[in-house]
Amino acid sequence: MINTLVKTLQIDLDYSVNSFIYILSKLPILRDLITNDIYKSKTIKRVVGFLGIAFSIARAAFLKFMYFFAILFLCYKLFPNEIVKSFFHIYFLLTILGMFINNKLLNTSKKKYFAILIFNMDATSFFRANLFWNILTSVIMNMICINFFVDYLLLSPTILYSLILVLFTLGVRLVGEVLNIMFFRKYKYIWYTNNSLYFPILGVLIGCCFLPYLNIFIPFKGIIIFMVLFLLLGIPALIYLLNVKDYKLIYKRLSQITNVMDSKNEKDYLKQAMVDVKEKDKKIDSSIIEKKEGYDMFNTIFFERHKEILLRSARKYSVLIAIVYGLLVYLMINYENYNQNIAEFIHLKLAVFVIIMFFINRGSIITQAMFFNCDHAMLCFNFYRDPDVIVELFKKRLQTVVKVNLIPAFVIGIGNTILLLLSKNVYSIPTIVTTFLFIISLSIFFSVHYLVIYYLLQPFNKEMEVKRASYSFVTMGTYLISYWLSGLVLSSEILSILGVIFVIIYIVVALQLVYKVSPRTFRLK
Repeated sequence: MINTLVKTLQIDLDYSVNSFIYILSKLPILRDLITNDIYKSKTIKRVVGFLGIAFSIARAAFLKFMYFFAILFLCYKLFPNEIVKSFFHIYFLLTILGMFINNKLLNTSKKKYFAILIFNMDATSFFRANLFWNILTSVIMNMICINFFVDYLLLSPTILYSLILVLFTLGVRLVGEVLNIMFFRKYKYIWYTNNSLYFPILGVLIGCCFLPYLNIFIPFKGIIIFMVLFLLLGIPALIYLLNVKDYKLIYKRLSQITNVMDSKNEKDYLKQAMVDVKEKDKKIDSSIIEKKEGYDMFNTIFFERHKEILLRSARKYSVLIAIVYGLLVYLMINYENYNQNIAEFIHLKLAVFVIIMFFINRGSIITQAMFFNCDHAMLCFNFYRDPDVIVELFKKRLQTVVKVNLIPAFVIGIGNTILLLLSKNVYSIPTIVTTFLFIISLSIFFSVHYLVIYYLLQPFNKEMEVKRASYSFVTMGTYLISYWLSGLVLSSEILSILGVIFVIIYIVVALQLVYKVSPRTFRLK
């Protein structure tokens, strides 16, 4: 197994080094300096390899450090009076979340493709070597970070306590890998690529991380019980993984699904799954389009075919949000202290919904569907980039995108209205109405925003990869501004009026920008 691990790491290193040299050779400055002879130089490869290893270790350590730092920062920022309780509350929930979304053994990669299918390496030994390597790196990184953050910043330094947390995290990971393999054996696909429970589980666990806002914490005894449970479950899970004999067959099926040699990794399969149109959706009721013409018909046909894609996640979020508000209604009716806290939170900290609406908005998925199933073909024609055509189609698309995003927005708006009406503090009708309008205006803003940056920056290439750094910067900037705004403390009336005015101005400016700029930027790359 050790020999197999060394060989797989060597394959990964050689591939990374050669890829890096190839990228350098394509840069205009170095194009004439770097020739094919450089691939024969062992010295250069060793230097690049050393730098690659150092960068990989530093990157992994940095990401793990930032993970714990982000949890601790969140606790200091949001729950300064209950840092210890909130830290363990959030860390526990995120660890459980990792059991569902952080499965690595069935991930496809070119390293695995080369090792198993090209070099015909023993798949069972390869699987065990990867398992051993994942366990080793996970234990080391978690041990360092947990010992630093938990022991030295929160509690008295105790190596034994850190070891228990590390083993708990490892047990959760092993159980998650087992469940993922069992699910694939039964249904022939990785569960989080096409499972209706994925987003509800994701949303519920992330949402529960913010329960300390309502002074609700998972009891420490409950956390200890689950820790012990996963410590015990980790042992049979490890035995199960060590006895996996059909990994080569599993990987062949996975590689056929993801077409790994034509994509970076399984994320490309996820992108395709998000925009894939089922055969039944390609048939459209003629009565829907018989009175439409021109680009109105063009847009209607597109959205009718993609109705399931566009509405799927919006419906899931709406159901999840309705469940959360149902729980809040129960708390307000049965617990007096929650009644006042929840109502005051909505009234004075309504701005927190900025970041919430940022995450639940479906603009990103909708623009991916637009490009992959429509625009990447239509952009080959010059008439499609005519300013009048662009603005006309933009308006039609905006109407539909707004309708989709208003589904969860209405649920949130109605939920806030019910909570304010149930409050023992009497809120005026203008307060309730403006609170509802603020949520609606946020939904409209993000609908416009994602569509505008898609038209102005058009970030995708034909493989649906984001190739424009400016798009990533704008998206990240939107997140940072949304996060900053979510910390504002203003009355709902003032915030709502400002929000509605801003959205109206933004729509007017956006239409002008799309008309004047997008004929130059909305093109195929």
